[in-house]
Amino acid sequence: MSDMTTQELLRAKELYLSGESLAEIGRQLGHDATTIKRNLISINVQIRTRKEQTILTNQKRRKSVNDNYFDNIGVNQAWLMGFLAADGYIGKQVNTIEISLSSKDKEILKKIKKEVEIERPIIDKTSNNGFDICKLEWTSKRHKDILATFGIVNNKTYLPLHLPSFFSDELKLAFILGFFDGDGSISKYNNYLRFRIVSHRNEILIDIATFLQNKYNCTYSLSQDNRGLWELSISTTYCVKIFKDMYNLNSLRLDRKYQKFLEYINHETTTSLITG
Repeated sequence: MSDMTTQELLRAKELYLSGESLAEIGRQLGHDATTIKRNLISINVQIRTRKEQTILTNQKRRKSVNDNYFDNIGVNQAWLMGFLAADGYIGKQVNTIEISLSSKDKEILKKIKKEVEIERPIIDKTSNNGFDICKLEWTSKRHKDILATFGIVNNKTYLPLHLPSFFSDELKLAFILGFFDGDGSISKYNNYLRFRIVSHRNEILIDIATFLQNKYNCTYSLSQDNRGLWELSISTTYCVKIFKDMYNLNSLRLDRKYQKFLEYINHETTTSLITG
């Protein structure tokens, strides 16, 4: 015998067929999920698997985003691909894409949110270690599928990744800038400047080094530290030209690192005027 009224049972069936979970229906009707499930089975409603319900729940939560954003690759798309390759999270069984950064870099999340037309808000929170962070998340199967063709997938940190074979050097430089903004650093001291990227895998660093060496005839250092991390480093003589070309693309960029480069350039200009 049913422990739900006919009206409740009909409402439960309606909600379930619309995609609501057993737990959510229980919350709305004042019953536990087990009671909802048993009564739905009694009227021959087929119960979804946990995986099927997870997919439905994520689809219902989905906010709008420009699903066609990566269909045509320009410098902003290439930059974002590089940034996601370095600092993004791609869902394993769901179509979620996520970027979490220190709160001091929140401005770039605002730019990405506007660029990709992401409806979801940026979330501010404090990490378990006590750091203030911000997170931007969106859901798009199309984005996830396109990113996968470039090796930007779940658990990418420990998988081989390569520099995309874009048709132009500008797009490759934009990707490198995005990757640098995610996993790189810029060091400056007086007239010294260094371009540095760190990665768990060396394939992407070898590709970047080879491309930059062919384009700028530059020398570089590629080494592995005692933690197993690989580091690509290019020093002052060559990296100034590389930075100028990357920033002259006018793509998306992490402003904190760009400002550090400008500080170096302004220092050099001032020094030249004084010594000249």
